[in-house]
Amino acid sequence: MIKVVVLLRRPPSWTRERFHRWWLDEHVAYGKKLPNLRKYRVCLVTGSTSHEGLEPWDGIAELWFDDRAALDAAWSSDVGRTALAHSRESHRDPLVLITDEHELIG
Repeated sequence: MIKVVVLLRRPPSWTRERFHRWWLDEHVAYGKKLPNLRKYRVCLVTGSTSHEGLEPWDGIAELWFDDRAALDAAWSSDVGRTALAHSRESHRDPLVLITDEHELIG
């Protein structure tokens, strides 16, 4: 199984609260419809111990797929293309990482 980790920044004109509402109230619905998606988690940044008030990211999404082929099929599907287009309209400077997760505790 692989996990995609996506870090997003809000548009400069948006408050953190507006960005969080957009993500939970609008964008999550697109992600939930992705084919081959095994698990989906959104983590909304509320503060930082190292960058308080200047957090470099406003939210993190974690999406799990069986393998790279399943991920590629999800992104290239009609739902995936729609989700990506919706996302691009409401954030800046995304960082997308494809990871091989190793669960140590939990």
